[in-house]
Amino acid sequence: MHLAVIMDGGGRYAAKRGLPRVNGYIYGTRAILDIIDACDELSLSCVSFYVSSRENLARGLSESLSVSSVYVDFIEKTLLPICKTRGYKLFFVGDFESLTPELMQTIAKANSQTINNRGLTIAFVFSYNGMQEVTKAFNYVFNQKLINGVFTPVTIPEVQQYMYSASLPPVDALIRYGGYKRLSGYLPFSIAYAELFFNDKLFPEADKGDIYDLIKEYKKIKRNFGEIK
Repeated sequence: MHLAVIMDGGGRYAAKRGLPRVNGYIYGTRAILDIIDACDELSLSCVSFYVSSRENLARGLSESLSVSSVYVDFIEKTLLPICKTRGYKLFFVGDFESLTPELMQTIAKANSQTINNRGLTIAFVFSYNGMQEVTKAFNYVFNQKLINGVFTPVTIPEVQQYMYSASLPPVDALIRYGGYKRLSGYLPFSIAYAELFFNDKLFPEADKGDIYDLIKEYKKIKRNFGEIK
């Protein structure tokens, strides 16, 4: 099972406490660890965290550098040692051209050190825009057909294999924190048949109980994928 998490509310969490926005992201990494523990205990196969969108770049360089710094520190000092001990696999999705060199180095290190692990897959999604992802993949397939003189229609499987998220399984359930009920362009292909859950908590307030409650509700849902069964 793939659980997708939209981590909204870190900035608001910090603001309510009179703290710099970066503190909200730091506290958010503690919530990430709680959710990872729950996913492992519940034997989920994959959990993905929506860290930042392409649109978040409009918040300015300072915000982008703060997010990058928090995740470099979190992955290097906290998450990688846990992954080595528990056999988790780290995976990263997004438009990497906009990421800092430090974050890219951390991503490369995390990939190389966990690539052969067979436990829970933990994906982090940075600088992502779902419409951009689909458009880039479609244009690549379309251009390759033109170059090779292949004039067949572009198919969904052809597009999917060239998307940033191609190696991730389809999303089974999504939870968004922060009180808003929107998907913000997150993994549009993968999320097509996902069950959607919305939580009013700001993300740093998230805990394991949220995931246990979600899975309990998820198991009650009859999933027909458009068929009559």
